[in-house]
Amino acid sequence: MDILYKSYRFIFVVLIIFLSGLLNMGCQSSESDETSQVENTTVETKEIEATTLETEETMMMKISDIMAQKELAIKTKNDELYMSTVTKKDPYYPNEQRRWFMEMTKEGMANLSLKVASIELKDDETLVAIIQQHHFYNDAFDFEYPLLFKLEKDGWKDWGYDFESISNDRYTLKYMTGETRVAAFIEMIDGAYDFLNGVFDEVPDSDFQIKLFYDRELLRQRTIPTIGGLFTGWGEPNESLKLFTGQSELESYKGTIQHELVHHITLKMCNNNLSDWFLEGMAVYYGNAHYDKKFSNALSNLVPERMSMTIAELESADPYAPKTKEIVWDWYNTGYAYVVYIIEKYGEETIVEMLREAGEQPFNNSFMNKDFKAQNIKTTRDVIIEVLGISPEELSRDYISWMTITDYFDKYLDK
Repeated sequence: MDILYKSYRFIFVVLIIFLSGLLNMGCQSSESDETSQVENTTVETKEIEATTLETEETMMMKISDIMAQKELAIKTKNDELYMSTVTKKDPYYPNEQRRWFMEMTKEGMANLSLKVASIELKDDETLVAIIQQHHFYNDAFDFEYPLLFKLEKDGWKDWGYDFESISNDRYTLKYMTGETRVAAFIEMIDGAYDFLNGVFDEVPDSDFQIKLFYDRELLRQRTIPTIGGLFTGWGEPNESLKLFTGQSELESYKGTIQHELVHHITLKMCNNNLSDWFLEGMAVYYGNAHYDKKFSNALSNLVPERMSMTIAELESADPYAPKTKEIVWDWYNTGYAYVVYIIEKYGEETIVEMLREAGEQPFNNSFMNKDFKAQNIKTTRDVIIEVLGISPEELSRDYISWMTITDYFDKYLDK
């Protein structure tokens, strides 16, 4: 029995040792697996980071190539090459870029550089590139702006500024990140829409775009960089309305917004076939003149004695390259006064009739048309004869006679 007991105990001890060994091996195997998983995860993370880095470097090179293509196109004045970098899917941006291209190829523009400072990948088909632009035009300019790029069937395309946006059934408002006055501008834009809805038998495009810039210099450099001074609003046929938002008094924007919306509507109606003095006169009449004159540079500097210009004098003037600001204000105010006279003498419906008569002509595209101004002068003269039944010279004579006796503009004079 004693021997048998000792034998059993020996077997039991051996069994215990054996099982303990198995358990230790299991633990070591588990620890080894966990270590292996951590190592694998680290490797995978590094591989993802490396892939992302490689993708960003690749995309940086691709977008840099596109910007180099833009730069080359401007330096060689190759419109087709430049426009091949821009999407055709936006209703306004391609037109704005074609105009900007023309501005950047004007005499005096030099030392252009378009570099990619950084990129941010949004997804496989969208990215934002920060563009560093340098050029010289009467002065050296160096600034940055964010461009949105999207992948299309034939490659990456410039989709315009990476702005925030709000859309409704009347327009899309785009604005720079950090804009603090969005709600106020929506209210003023809606007010202008409501007012003009009862004036013309035409409405703005259903997909009309309005772009807000709190950087006034950026607005100039990316819109009309060769213009002599900074401006608050700018609109062209088949382009968005662009506004600087940094004026101290919000009230001052009401007339500007309405002025530019009048341009959008009237240019649609006349197919861009009327003289600028008449178009600006309508924009002042239906826009700025409905608000406090102190917010209008022209109306706050109105001098009736300097507003007896003939139509021929208005046609020959260049308000964008004046010798003094007074010449600009006189030109705007005289165009406005002609509109007032036509409405008083012939009725407000005559203005719409003149717009529609001019609109019978095909759209006059100013991009490549060196005779654009001369053609619009002729069309305006023809419209005066057709609708008013008198010659431009007779209209000038009648207007000047009226200007000597009217007290209509006394309301703008400081008493």
